Amino acid sequence: MTVNVPDLSHPSIYHESKKPAKDNDAADLNLAVISPSLEPHGTVRSTRRARIVGVALELYYSKMSLMPVRSKIDFCEFCKVWSGQDGDEYKDDELQDDKENVEFQDDQGNVGKESVIKEGRIALPWELLQPILRILGHCLLGPNKDKELIGSASAACRSLYSRSLHDINTQAILATRSLLRLSKMALDPKNNVDHTEIPVTDVISL
Repeated sequence: MTVNVPDLSHPSIYHESKKPAKDNDAADLNLAVISPSLEPHGTVRSTRRARIVGVALELYYSKMSLMPVRSKIDFCEFCKVWSGQDGDEYKDDELQDDKENVEFQDDQGNVGKESVIKEGRIALPWELLQPILRILGHCLLGPNKDKELIGSASAACRSLYSRSLHDINTQAILATRSLLRLSKMALDPKNNVDHTEIPVTDVISL
C-alpha cells in the first residue's frame, strides 16, 4: 500500500506556499510505503506461524458466545496436547509460593499416554499463548456453567502451567497460575451460592 504525501512547498487550493517552488521539484512525488504488497508465499516462516494462528484464535475468541460447548471442550483438549505436559500433580494440591520446580517421573504404566502427549507438543510463544489463555478464561468464568467444560478448561490450565514451569517462562507462569486459582474458585461449591435468594429460617437475627 503506497500513499502519495503532498509536498507543502507547492501551493494548492487549501494553502499558499511561503517559498517559491522550483521547476525541478515540481514533478517529484513523495511516496510513503505503509505496507509491502501482499504476495502468495509457498512457505511461511516459523516466526510468523504463531502470529497467524494467534489472529485466528482471537477471531475464535470474539465469537465465543456463539460457539457450542463441544467446540470449547475440544479446544481445551487440544491445549493439553499442545502443552505436552500432564499437569495432574496440581489437581488436588494447593498452589504454594515455594513450588517453583517440577519433578517429572516416568511410570511404566503411563508410557503410552506420555508418548501421545509429547507427540503434539508445540512451541508456545506469547503471541499464541495469550489468546489461548483468554479462551480458557472465558470457559472457566463465562456464563455457561457446564461442569464438563469447566473441568476440561481447568485440566488445560494445569497442563499449561506445568509447561510454563518447564520452559521457565515467567510471564506464562503468572498468567497460568492466576487461571489455576480462578479455576479452583469456579469449581468450589461454596462460590456457587445465589446471594439474591432469601434464606428461609425460623431464627430472627437482630
